[in-house]
Amino acid sequence: MVHIKATLLVILALTTVAFASPRFARDADSSSEESAETGEIMKELQELCRNNSGSDAAFVTLMESAQTTFTCFVGAIDLDAFMSDLYTLSNETRSTFFPRYCPQLRTAYKCTDQLLNDFRPCLEEDDFTIVQALSGIIPDAVDLMCKNEGEILFKLEEPKYADCVAKIGDNFNECINTFLNGTDDWDISHLNQDQCNTLTGFRQCVESKLSICKAPELISVYDLFHNTLFRMTPCRNYVDVPKVVVLDNNELNEV
Repeated sequence: MVHIKATLLVILALTTVAFASPRFARDADSSSEESAETGEIMKELQELCRNNSGSDAAFVTLMESAQTTFTCFVGAIDLDAFMSDLYTLSNETRSTFFPRYCPQLRTAYKCTDQLLNDFRPCLEEDDFTIVQALSGIIPDAVDLMCKNEGEILFKLEEPKYADCVAKIGDNFNECINTFLNGTDDWDISHLNQDQCNTLTGFRQCVESKLSICKAPELISVYDLFHNTLFRMTPCRNYVDVPKVVVLDNNELNEV
């Protein structure tokens, strides 16, 4: 059995291990709060692996795989330039930013293949299948964000673009605290109707926060993961979920 927060933890690890590790590695002045959060994540991962595999060997392998992923990632993307250009990203620089870095991000994602496989001993097979499907959506999310030189991002109301982007993370955490507290005992493979309704409420909260920033289209990025989760869990029995298809021109449509 894997809990909903554990699933989110695995997906977070897959999508951020390569992105976050370089930052932690080079930021000697990282706050003690950040260090504590990182330590807590590692502790939860270790417990997850131990509970499902019966030893710490799987966790050790996972950490070695994370290091290999980081090395692969560094070779796939010019991280220093990426972070610098991301900090100064504007409507004027998007025409060079996205064509330059989106191919690098797609290549970097491939570095997580072994990392995903090394998560398998830490999860039950049904749960691993769900995590595998969710992680497989990440390239589609990148494509959606990169489409038309980041058009979906630049629908944010100017000139408050930077302010809204900075607040998205805080707003997302606010929704998590409101709707996902008390979910530690949720089994992702056996979600009931009330739990699925809670996840629907979480999505509505995220959508409302994005609407404040005049960027309701950004919910389509979250929906790639939300809809996949619902289709692969009992939530499909309670909620009609649109099927997302990828067309030949890499556009995403719902049917």
